[in-house]
Amino acid sequence: MKLMQIIRKNWWTLLWTTIGCLITGLGIDVFYHHSQLISGGITGVAMILNYSLGWNTSVINILFNIPIFIWGWIALGRRHVLISIYGTIMISVALELFSGITLPYESPLTTVVLGGAITGFGGGIMFRAGGSSGGTDIVGKILNKYYSIGIATTSLAFNVLILVVYGFLYNLDLAMLTLATATVSSFVNNYINDGIDRRRALYIVTDKAEEMALRIHSEMKRGATAIPCEGATLHNPKTMLYVVISRYQLAVIKRIIKETDPQAFFTIHVTTGVYGFGRSFHAVSEIQS
Repeated sequence: MKLMQIIRKNWWTLLWTTIGCLITGLGIDVFYHHSQLISGGITGVAMILNYSLGWNTSVINILFNIPIFIWGWIALGRRHVLISIYGTIMISVALELFSGITLPYESPLTTVVLGGAITGFGGGIMFRAGGSSGGTDIVGKILNKYYSIGIATTSLAFNVLILVVYGFLYNLDLAMLTLATATVSSFVNNYINDGIDRRRALYIVTDKAEEMALRIHSEMKRGATAIPCEGATLHNPKTMLYVVISRYQLAVIKRIIKETDPQAFFTIHVTTGVYGFGRSFHAVSEIQS
């Protein structure tokens, strides 16, 4: 596949990667550098070298990613690596673009809250669109492909390692502030990446499935999927209803279940990214490939 074909096919991902990298770079330059904290991944290593030796963060970030790109090109294929290369270049450009910008504040809490929230937001919108800023993202996918090691596990292990090194080179206070900022960033990142409107999925095992489904439809304007099942021990036939609702409808459906079949068994799960035909659900056509 030629380069222009890849760009045309992935323009949405590249657009949000650009926006996400610019936001993340702004957060790092304005807040992280103010308190001499570091971000995660290869960028964090580059920031340590910047603080210690005065080396340019953007240049080191690109240079350290080159062998990872080569490894990823061989192991994963060029599409993902090309997007990661673009993300790495954009985050490095952003770090240069906003370098030297400062805000007048003193409390490290400002860095933890605002710095973490801004970088988490930038990373979240980038990852949600399928983007990547390279580094440990590629390493994590390679290890997951060949050794079934979780991508999050690889990222966590690497970030803990550089945090320990940073704490040893500087002091424990800065390391703990970095950890707190990373926690805020991760929370916001996951919140953006998973979607703001988290819904509730219910599995309801009942002997009165038809009556319950009718009440759910008439009182809540929600559909239900009926799945035949049976008890594993007594083998008595049952029906399981699968229903997806908003979190505000949880009290209503609990009341319906209680009034319709007090002997029902049900579980509630937090779910995100609900696609398909249904009121306020996402259409499958919205998925960006």
